Amino acid sequence: MGTIVNDTDSTESKSNNLTNNNNDKSRETEDLYSDKIRDGQWFWNTNTEQIFSQDQIVAVGHASAKSVVPLELLRYIYLQPHDRIYDPKTHTISYLQTRTYLPVKSLPPREKKRVLVTGGAGFVGSHLVDRLMLMGHEVIVIDNFFTGCKNNVGHWIGHPNFELIRHDVVDPFLIEVDQIYHLACPASPPHYQYNPIKTVKTSVMGTINMLGLAKRVKAQVYGDPEEHPQAETYWGNVNPIGPRACYDEGKRVAETLTYAYMNQDCVDVRVARIFNTFGPRMNANDGRVVSNFIMQALKGEDLTIYGDGLQTRSFQYVHDLVDGLILLMNADYKEPINLGNPDEYTIREFAELIISEVNSSCKIKTLPAPKDDPKKRRPDIKRAEQILGWKPRWPVKQGIGETVTYFQRQLEAGLM
Repeated sequence: MGTIVNDTDSTESKSNNLTNNNNDKSRETEDLYSDKIRDGQWFWNTNTEQIFSQDQIVAVGHASAKSVVPLELLRYIYLQPHDRIYDPKTHTISYLQTRTYLPVKSLPPREKKRVLVTGGAGFVGSHLVDRLMLMGHEVIVIDNFFTGCKNNVGHWIGHPNFELIRHDVVDPFLIEVDQIYHLACPASPPHYQYNPIKTVKTSVMGTINMLGLAKRVKAQVYGDPEEHPQAETYWGNVNPIGPRACYDEGKRVAETLTYAYMNQDCVDVRVARIFNTFGPRMNANDGRVVSNFIMQALKGEDLTIYGDGLQTRSFQYVHDLVDGLILLMNADYKEPINLGNPDEYTIREFAELIISEVNSSCKIKTLPAPKDDPKKRRPDIKRAEQILGWKPRWPVKQGIGETVTYFQRQLEAGLM
């Protein structure tokens, strides 16, 4: 396997050497992990795995849900573009044909579940898919790829336990499953404002279709504050005609539908209220704070802050969120539960953190604040702590480090 480069001058020769060096590093990493797979070093105990080592996260998950997975294994999946060789000179990608899957748990039939993940090729959904696959379950992903990306789950395509279906949840879908994680809906402002009607239809009709499916197969289905911190009992303060309304009101109706199906048809439901989440596989163009800041810093551009930068946000790392979703699905609790990190940062503080992480000489520039931009957003997670035994583990700085590494490698691989 090689890349075709027109080696006609010294500049092109240097480019070719750089490409070969990158490919050599990629192959070394491939060999390292292939050896681990062959030698059986990827086996782990989902019940008793050390989570911390010298204040660093080394594993994710919870023993109570049998969801513990070594962090090194997950990092191999999302930080290494291991199925392609990119040539920066010709801007071409060669896809590798040999496929070796990471080992997954072998579960007895009574413990193995068939799990449907809507929006499973998206940012959060794909990380959930990785964890469910490694736990040994059968996973079916449906996604219309409006914001999702096939590359996010491409490493599982062809695996006996995995199935990927291009489908829009606005249309009915029939399948036999045990659990449904309904994550399909554009969540970033540029995406949900691009087609507000479609956003509302996804939240409302998509939720109706998934609840109807759960009712038929008796499956479990998993859906701008003035109060601060925001508790689950807070009913919301939403502008019904503002630019965020298509998203905010859609989610409110989705919760109404969820509990209507529970009360009328005894559907077994869970509701998670997800707060700001970041990590690898974020869309570089989704308009969110983290991805915007990281991409601007990596390109050497000034970081853009809207308003004075004193508005606060709480950021949780995606692995913490996946832990919470799995714990919630396996808990017998029907009320809404907040999943987020209660540690607050001002937008300006977060920008400075990313500048220091990227070692960039970037400056901060300010622009007018958008309409309906919340001043504060922080979850009250007492219920998650008491009911699920869940709280965020990931230090924001460690999560930012991984996310920066991901974006750097995606840029190097020509995927951004």
